[in-house]
Amino acid sequence: MSRPYWEKPFFKIFTSHWKNQASFPPHFHKSLEITFCFSGKQVIIIDGKQYTLNSGDAAVILPNIVHEYITNDNYKLSTETISVICTTNLIENIFPEILEFSIEAPVTDGIRLSDICNLAFRNMIDPYDEAQLTGWLIIAFSEIKKYLSFTKSVPVKSGDLLPLLLSYIDNNYQQNLTIEHLSKKFGYSASYIAHLFCYRLKIPFRTYLGNLRSEQAAKLITTTEKSLTEIAYECGFNSLNTFCRCFKKCYNETPSSYKKKILNL
Repeated sequence: MSRPYWEKPFFKIFTSHWKNQASFPPHFHKSLEITFCFSGKQVIIIDGKQYTLNSGDAAVILPNIVHEYITNDNYKLSTETISVICTTNLIENIFPEILEFSIEAPVTDGIRLSDICNLAFRNMIDPYDEAQLTGWLIIAFSEIKKYLSFTKSVPVKSGDLLPLLLSYIDNNYQQNLTIEHLSKKFGYSASYIAHLFCYRLKIPFRTYLGNLRSEQAAKLITTTEKSLTEIAYECGFNSLNTFCRCFKKCYNETPSSYKKKILNL
């Protein structure tokens, strides 16, 4: 099972290029994501609001914002897009607003960006080293940010609970996390938190947590020589059987077969 485009943990910056409408479920990450539409139309839902990228449009998705890509049968045009994902520390010295501000409307809203912006994204399609990708990204974002309205970040409201939950889980997945624990931690009912996962992320809390732990386990299998038992408990699983069951559901293979495949590469 290939990893989703936003789960490439060993790169500070990378791109994903699609020649058809993209379709990815709701997710979030700690990185900055910029999507540019070369041609056709691409529907994106960002923080619960739906936008349509047309040819020459761009969307900027700040860290910890839930978003998804969906296909639309009404748009049967040939669609080509590119998404660039990078860690914020790569460009925050040049663009401090990505950490200090929020964006009122994250899509350029029908404004066709300049040819230099299109050229920058074209040059990010083929593999480049980090310095080249970063340079083209700076050029592109310098153009895009002219058409975005940044506002000073405000204290978190109840409607922003989901990113807080996801960030907390991301930092504490090794602990014995339950809906009840999250309910006490954030002061919301367990049923409301469960609803947020099912309604906003389209995935039950336990499945989300199991997938996150499995993804962390996959990283350790790839980068360390620890035993599967050590990895299971380090990632928050309470038994090896639970680890194997969750991992197979996430990756369509057992941890041992995954490890064997990695070692044979």
